[in-house]
Amino acid sequence: MELENEASGSPGRASGGSREYKVVMLGAGGVGKSAMTMQFISHQFPDYHDPTIEDAYKTQVRIDNEPAYLDILDTAGQAEFTAMREQYMRGGEGFIICYSFKELIFQVRHTYEIPLVLVGNKIDLEQFRQVSAKFLFRRKEKRKRKKKKKKKGKKEKKKRKKKKER
Repeated sequence: MELENEASGSPGRASGGSREYKVVMLGAGGVGKSAMTMQFISHQFPDYHDPTIEDAYKTQVRIDNEPAYLDILDTAGQAEFTAMREQYMRGGEGFIICYSFKELIFQVRHTYEIPLVLVGNKIDLEQFRQVSAKFLFRRKEKRKRKKKKKKKGKKEKKKRKKKKER
């Protein structure tokens, strides 16, 4: 799927059969959800951090070369607003879970069958990292090997089953 930001701001309601998607930004406080949203919507990076309670944005994009609208809900990450998370999750059709490389705070739960994008933000703040890039790379490679091994095991199991049937 190819996504291209076509216009910024709030273009109004979807008309003419354009698709509309509700996207929810989730993550702890101060990880950069609002900054990423503002960067996507207005191509500007905010100069200061004002903790978000809930902000909604609408933008027109092109998905697979067709016009579509994104309703982006930028949510509060502070602990005192965790009760609202379930409401956000019920209303969303897709989620962007944002965490900071500065802190190890990513907890992803697979409770819904919906698209999910995991965004690691603040990678440029290397001196504050608790999760090294080397660790993430090794973890990725380990998963690849595990997946390959599992696939190989399934093939061998099929071969044994075919032999048994003969």
